[in-house]
This record gives sequence, C-alpha cells and structure tokens, in this order.
Amino acid sequence: MRTKKARWSVRPSYLALLIAIVTLALLFAAVAMSVTPEQYDFKVGEVSYVTITATKNVVDETEKKRMIDEAERKVPLSYNNDATVMPVVMNDLTALTSTIDGLPALRTLGNTKADTATDEMLRSARTMLPSDLALTDDQVRLLVEADSSMLSQLSTDALLLMRETLSGGLLEGQEQEALSKMKRDLSNDGYPDPLVAVYGVVMRHCMHPNVLLDTEKIEEERARARDEIEANPPMYLKGQAIVRANNVVTASNIELLNSLNMLKDRGVGMKLYIGLAIVLLLLGLMMALYLRTFERSIWNDPRKIALIAIICLLVVGMSLASRLISPHLMPVVLGAMLTTLLLKSRLALMVNLVLSVIAGLLASSDGGMFTTPMFSVMLASFISGSCCVVVIRNRRQRVSVLVAGLMVGVINALVTIGVVLIDGTETIVNNMMSWAVQSAASGLWSAVLCIGFQLVLELLFNLDTNVKLAELSNPNQPLLRRLMLEAPGTYHHSMVVANLAEAAANAVGANGMLARVGSYYHDIGKLKRPIYFKENQIHDNPHDRTDPRVSTAILTAHPRDGVEMAQKARIPYAIQEIIQQHHGDTPVLFFYDKAVKQGGDVDIADFRYDGPRPQKSEAAIVMLADTVEAAVRAMGESSTDKIAQTIQRLVRSKMEDGQLDQCNLTFRDLNLICEAFMQVLNGIYHERIEYPTVDIPVRNRLEEQSVGETKQEPSESPAEAKLEEAPSAEEHEKSKIVLPPATKPEEAPSAEEHEKPKIVLPPEQTPEPLTVDPNMLHELPTADGEQEQEDES
Repeated sequence: MRTKKARWSVRPSYLALLIAIVTLALLFAAVAMSVTPEQYDFKVGEVSYVTITATKNVVDETEKKRMIDEAERKVPLSYNNDATVMPVVMNDLTALTSTIDGLPALRTLGNTKADTATDEMLRSARTMLPSDLALTDDQVRLLVEADSSMLSQLSTDALLLMRETLSGGLLEGQEQEALSKMKRDLSNDGYPDPLVAVYGVVMRHCMHPNVLLDTEKIEEERARARDEIEANPPMYLKGQAIVRANNVVTASNIELLNSLNMLKDRGVGMKLYIGLAIVLLLLGLMMALYLRTFERSIWNDPRKIALIAIICLLVVGMSLASRLISPHLMPVVLGAMLTTLLLKSRLALMVNLVLSVIAGLLASSDGGMFTTPMFSVMLASFISGSCCVVVIRNRRQRVSVLVAGLMVGVINALVTIGVVLIDGTETIVNNMMSWAVQSAASGLWSAVLCIGFQLVLELLFNLDTNVKLAELSNPNQPLLRRLMLEAPGTYHHSMVVANLAEAAANAVGANGMLARVGSYYHDIGKLKRPIYFKENQIHDNPHDRTDPRVSTAILTAHPRDGVEMAQKARIPYAIQEIIQQHHGDTPVLFFYDKAVKQGGDVDIADFRYDGPRPQKSEAAIVMLADTVEAAVRAMGESSTDKIAQTIQRLVRSKMEDGQLDQCNLTFRDLNLICEAFMQVLNGIYHERIEYPTVDIPVRNRLEEQSVGETKQEPSESPAEAKLEEAPSAEEHEKSKIVLPPATKPEEAPSAEEHEKPKIVLPPEQTPEPLTVDPNMLHELPTADGEQEQEDES
C-alpha cells in the first residue's frame, strides 16, 4: 500500500515575521555589544587587578567639580560704597546710647539713690531698651547700677569708634572683625570688660556695612570661570588608563567607571538597552509598513525578506569592523547599493534610512551619544545613499558601481566638512580634514564590497538583476546555444517575441530587460521534443499520426519541462515564472476541436495548460507577445489594419478568458501594449517591392581582363563584379539543399522510439477518451502551441 508523505508548509507572512524578529534580535545584540563596554566589580579602597582604559572620551566629573570650586574661590570680591548707611547707623547708635546713659537714673528714689537695682527697676529698663536688643538680665542690671558719668563717656567713645570705622569703610562680611577691633580699643581705654561686652552688643545691634558686595559682578566672574572649565574639562581620552593594575581604586575612579557603564550591578546600562530596543522596533515597524503598503510582492516573498535581512546584517557587520579604525569609514551606503541592484530602487531608499540611523548609533559610542561624529555619519549616509540609488538604479555595468562609489565619497566628504563647521568647536575643527578623507574613503570601500557581495548574493538567491539579465542574454549561454542549434525555428520565434515584449514592457513601465530575457528562455522546454513544434518542422508533422489528447499532453508539457531545465541551469526565479506562466491555463483549441470532431465525451479542461496564469506584468506581456507573434506569422503577407485587428482580437480573447486577471495590467496598459506590438510588427512585416527578372548579357571576361591589364585600371566596379559572379536563378535552385530538422546526434530518437507515440485507431471505431500518464511525457516528443497547429491546418 502506497503511503503519502507528510507535508507541511508555513504561511509566507509567518515566515517573514520570523525572519524579521530574528533580524531585529541580531541587530539589537550587535548594536548593544558595540556600545556596551566590559564591566568590573570594584569598590573604593580595593586594589585593581587589571589596568582599565577608557572606551571613549569621558569627563572626570570629580576633578571638574574640584576645579570649579577652586576657581570660584579665587574670584576677587567686588564692593559698592553706600553713603546712606553711615547716617542711619550713627543716628540709631546715638539714640540707643542716650537711652543707656539714662538707665542709672532709675536707681534714684526720692532724694536718695539706691546702690542696687530692684526687679521693678530692671522691668523699667527693659521697657526703655529696644525689644530686639540681645542683652541678658545681668547685663541690664550692670547698666542700671553703672556710674552714669562712666556710661556717658563710654557712649561717647563708642560713637567715635563707630564713626571712625564707617568712615574708613565697613566691608560686607567683615562686621565681626570691625566689632572686635572696637571692643579692643574700648578695653585699652580702661573700661571694664563687662561694660565693653555690653557695648559690643549695642554697637553690633546698630552696625551695618557701608561697603556692600557687588553680587551680580561676582556671579558674572564666577560664571566665567565655570564656563572656562566646562569648555575644557579634565578628560580621559579613549584608550587612556583610568585605573592601573595594583593601584588603589579611588572614589574618582569609581565615578569614571560608573559614567562609562563599566560597573556591574549598578543598572547603569538598562536605560541604554531599553532605548536601543525602542529605536530598533520603530525602525522595523516602519520597514514593515512600507513593504506591506508599497511592496506587496516582496512582503509576500520570504526569500526576498531574508535577502533584506542579510543585507542589513552584512552592512552592520562590516560597519562594526570598519569602526575599529574610524566610524567615518563605515560602509553604510553598501546597503543602498545592494538593495538597488538586487531588489528595487525605492526599497533601497527605505533600507538606507534604517541603516543610516543604526550607523549613527554605532558612531556615537566613541564619544558619547548625540555627538558630532554621530550626526555627521548619519547625515552623510542618508544623503549619499539617496543620491547613489538614483545613479545606479538603471545601470547594467558593474563599473557604474565604482563611479557611484566615487560620487558617494565626494558627498560624504562635503557633508562631514559642513557638519564640522556647524559645530565650530576647536577640537572638532582640527579633525575636519582627516574625517573628510575617511568619509570619502568609505564611498570607495562600499563600492568595492558591493561588487564582491553582489556576485555572492546573486548566486545564493538566484536573482534577476540587470547585470545577471545582461549575462543571460548572451547568445553563447548554453541553453540559448542549444536552442539556436537544435530548434532554430523556436530560437527565431523567441527573438521576435523578445523584441515585442521589451517594447511593450517599456511602454507600460515594466521591466523591459526582464521581459526580453524571459522571452529568450520562455520556450526552452521545446528542446526535449523540438520536432513536434511547427516552427521546427519542414515537411513532416508527427501530430497528424497522434491522438489529440496525446498531442495536447506533449504540447502542454513544454512549460513544465522548461522550468526543470531552468532550475538545473540556475536561471533566476523571475524567468522561471515567465517560463511557467507564459501560456497560463489557456486551452489548446486546435486539438480540442480535433477531438470534438472525432466524437466522444470531450472536456475542454483536459486540453488546457497547467498554468498558473501570469502573476506579474512581465509574464503577461510575454504571453501576449508569444500569441501575437505566432498569429501574425501564420497570416503571411497582410496589411497594417489586418495586423492591428488581429492584435486587438488576441489580446481581447486572453482578457475574456481570464488569463490577465491575476496581474496588474490595466486597460490603458493593454492599449499601450497593442500600440507597441504594432510598432514592432510593422517594422518586421513591412511591404517589400517585387524585384523584376532581368536577363543580364554575359560578359567576355578574357577581353575585359586584357583591356584592364593594358589600361592598368579596373574595368568594373566591385559591385558589378559581385553581380557578375552571382549564380543564375536555375543554378541557385539546383544548389539548394534541404536539411532535416536540427537535432543532436546523441539525442535523435531511434526508429523504434519514433514509432512509440503513434496511435493507430481502426476507422470503424470511435476513439474513446485517452488517459495520459504524466510519466509518458518523458518518453514522448513535444508539440507547439495553438497558433502553430492552426497554421498547419
């Protein structure tokens, strides 16, 4: 019992989604690893077991703060003299000392004077003194019990010292120093220390500086000092040792390692990773929306999605390798070049945008995020890549890639110079020329890589690039060579179909080169049985001796045979689709009609090609060109109007049969295709004049030769000599040789094999429907299409 093999398939959209997820994960890993340095587990006071160098230029924040503090302290103080302060201070102090001078009078009760102050006296003294005067009860008691004359003298001296101090200028912030000096002077004058202390409180209560700090000017000077340090902060350059082996790790070292994300278990890199993930997801979403909206054919083709993924990963990988030397050397434009040459130019613009952003992230890791190198690389890649797409999108020679590389280099250099001049920082400007040279070199580097990788990817994915199509159009290609030698009629037919298809494809904006090359190969399946196709027959037609169902099976096998041949020869998939679809599922009406006339139950579905119907414009155009060429050739000599009517009738019949339902050709496109067919066919089947038969007198060559030798001049023109040497009509007819159809000696069928496909039916019997085993097709010769058999009939 025959068991069926288990078969499984994955929807293209699911497979494309899987490829996209894997690609985004790989891109995230590559970018994250490139911007994340090696991490260490150190604490302050530990001895480092390794020398750690900076992975990028980093500012020593601890040292910068210390330098800023020191610079602020060194800023000199600025003052302004306030002339209104001294009168106020002197008035307040005079009033207060006058009150103090009257406190001893509180001890007078009637005509006697008490030696000590009572509580009531102290309460009265408190009411006379300002409430905010910070005197203790003992100090108030001392003033009440003091000698009035001594207090009066002390007040006078205090006023003199205050006036003297303010006249010399009392600086803001130096009040305590001035007060200490006045107290020392009063003590030196012999006043008791307790009273001097009390007057110290009194003078401090009234004292105000009259030379005030100019805070605005001081802050301006400090800000200037801070800006100078900010402009040239203490830095560790990339590669400079931060911590040396066998040295103690300091707090400043820890701060530097922390800023470089080089410490473990700090959670420092989490924000970076989340940001990278968000950016890459948005880029992937943007690419997916573009493909789904504008490039549905690519969106539904996992093979091309995989090609886009490989191009992106390839560019990122080469960028990481080039970044070890300089971020400006990264070959970002390589992605735009490969996508243009291998897929589509519009898609290349989107791929270039995505890769430019990723390249900016890779370039930023050398000097921190959002730096001048980052912006320079991103902008240069985007501008030069877009220009590159325009230059090479229709080029078929590989040398055009090198020319585009030169143009990219010039644009990169100009963009880099412009960005550096916009930045204007002295250290950045000093690197301008070296960065410009490196950016220019990246253009040539991208072109060289493109030429190499294009060949590899063409072979790996079997792509129909312009360069590949140009190579396949060479007549020395093995299949075309065989077609020319073994099936010359089919070869000539394919050449004419190619001219029709290319003209029509260019008229409707399709790929004319693909239509031409697809036409070259669309009938290579006829190589298996060339003698069964009308254009390769001379006198004998094997179909006259073959059942119509067998003839149909032979006929409809040639697209399938052609696909097998194309797969073995690694012909691009786009051409294989044209080979498979150039007949769609059209019926072979000649053999269907023949079977109907023989009688019996006949189903037209048994006389159709396997299909599928054309899916793309190029395949549909080749179908129409194939049908039109055969029909017009079968017409013989005809007028221009008759050719136009035939073209329109055939195109309409294909459309009514539904053969054009699955491609994107419009009615306008069909009109343009018909006009293009007419233009080409009018050039092929133009009217010719009929040459008359004229008897030319025979010349006496001996006499002419002797005369020529005497005159030493040519007696006839080269054209006349050639005309004279031309054979007569009778000689020409005699010289004709009738050759059998071209077949390879080793492939020529034997007599027995030739007899196998013949089916002899008794004349008295009605032919019954014949079931054809597909395996028979490998043993049977093949036949041509509908129009060829109509020509035979």
